[in-house]
Amino acid sequence: MRGARAFAVWSLVLALLAGLLPAAQAAPDPRQDSAAVWTVGTPTVKSVYPAGLIFRLHARSSAGPITRARLVWYRPMLRPGATRHIQVEEATIDTARGDLVATWQPSGLLMLPPWSVLAYHWELRDAEGNTFETEPRIAEYADLSRPWIRTESDDAVVLSSDLPAAVHGLILDALAAQRRRYEAVWGATLPYRPRIVLFGDYAAWLEWRTADRTTSRTSFVVGQTFDAWGVIAQVLTGPPSDAAYRELAYSIVLHEMEHLYQAEFLSSRRRMDVPGWFTEGDATFFELEQSYDYLRRVRGLAESGALPPLLVPLPDAPRVDGANPRLGYDIGYSFFAWLRESTGSLDAHRSIMALLADDVPFFEALEQALGLPTAEIESRWRVWLGASPAAPTLVPTWTPPPFLPTPTPMLFGR
Repeated sequence: MRGARAFAVWSLVLALLAGLLPAAQAAPDPRQDSAAVWTVGTPTVKSVYPAGLIFRLHARSSAGPITRARLVWYRPMLRPGATRHIQVEEATIDTARGDLVATWQPSGLLMLPPWSVLAYHWELRDAEGNTFETEPRIAEYADLSRPWIRTESDDAVVLSSDLPAAVHGLILDALAAQRRRYEAVWGATLPYRPRIVLFGDYAAWLEWRTADRTTSRTSFVVGQTFDAWGVIAQVLTGPPSDAAYRELAYSIVLHEMEHLYQAEFLSSRRRMDVPGWFTEGDATFFELEQSYDYLRRVRGLAESGALPPLLVPLPDAPRVDGANPRLGYDIGYSFFAWLRESTGSLDAHRSIMALLADDVPFFEALEQALGLPTAEIESRWRVWLGASPAAPTLVPTWTPPPFLPTPTPMLFGR
């Protein structure tokens, strides 16, 4: 069900949700040592966006003063077996109020888009070594400095500032239209509802971009997907237009949503092993509208004899960075288009992803899913595009001598 929510109502909802969690701990608890009785008040958190979060807790132990306290926070929802990545903030004591205080401030190492949802708990230790851990609670990194529109569906929560409300309808309609394809490829939907946070003002976008010093105001759509927090953040700059809103909804958001699926279901090792053209080509395959004909561009390369080899080790495979990153996206997209047309369904696509999720190496996953050797897969893809069956011979890639430092590649997103 879709509907905009007033922030007064939303604040009340959050308060009610927080009220469902324990407000105090005075009796012995499985998470505490029986040698001490802990009295712990209701944890609180205050968003001071864009400057961070302030966590407070009033607590004491019958065995002596608290000598160490820390605040641990993380993404609330995880699928079974997934690794939880945590952030830790050491606490200090507010002597005036007698509270434990932990703060998080954005930095170049960790920035968080507004409206991200997080879970947190406190870990305490007293002078005698007794420990206590509070129950997890939910918080939201709220931006209350400007008006926001909020809309929800079964697929996502969309929040926007300085953009028309109609953008929300476009995005949620696009997600609903592709829901079956996400399910067909991954076997399930995400175990959480992603947050799609949209800005219509570039200055507002830069407020939280502590790791981004770009000040260009060229008209374009730019953003970042935070798979660690389940957030897609985008800013639309330049003159507003229906075409830009449709591209945002039917191309960019659908593309970035697939990156959230990749992050959720593929093992971290396989995500490092999979080439960029595969990752970006898969995400491009989920776009419902194209700003130009991706497949026609790749067929043009094939017909002119300029189609590069695909199923070769890095760095000789098509790139998605450097001077012409979009070429790798388009070539990768053509692979998934061929896969669907040649097999007549999304079953092969799903089989490849399932094998990668089971930590099968990339080339082995392709061969097992398609029942063909790598060379034959490449040959059939090339012929389908109109190229010669055999890939061109590459000039050997120069490898620097061992005494020279290996350069660090710069990766650029869309």
